[in-house]
Amino acid sequence: MPQTDKQNITIRLAGLPKMPLQVERADEELMRRAENLVNELWSRWTTGTYAAESQLAVMSRVAFQFTVLYLRGQRSLQQIEQLDAELSKIINQSIDSNPNT
Repeated sequence: MPQTDKQNITIRLAGLPKMPLQVERADEELMRRAENLVNELWSRWTTGTYAAESQLAVMSRVAFQFTVLYLRGQRSLQQIEQLDAELSKIINQSIDSNPNT
């Protein structure tokens, strides 16, 4: 029987009941960090900035905030990939124009 690199964990978000997840073993730490970040922001916003809003509204704001952060990360990665491609092109042109160096 083949071994799997998956394991079952449970997470708890925003005071809701525990949620089971099946994750890659290598991703467990990432999942735990994500759980902690969501709960930290949730707690801060439900007791402070957005305390007067419904829990659903606060969770919507938390989801929106993390989506914005994800999209900013994607945009940064695209910019890095574009710069990498431009730099590779410059290096290759330099090598092609100076083959004896």
